[in-house]
Amino acid sequence: MSTNPIGKGTKTIGINMSGEMAGELTDRAESMHLSVSKYCKIILQQWVESGNKLNLTER
Repeated sequence: MSTNPIGKGTKTIGINMSGEMAGELTDRAESMHLSVSKYCKIILQQWVESGNKLNLTER
């Protein structure tokens, strides 16, 4: 993580993902007239606030 020059007390997080998943996020964000970054922030914020645990399984 690095310090974000845009906002005090904020951080920028970069992630790598499959092109298919990135495309899906882009399509969903565009359908709501949001940037991919803003869309991801909303989704992650809703998940964290829900208190749900993430179940990881091996494929």
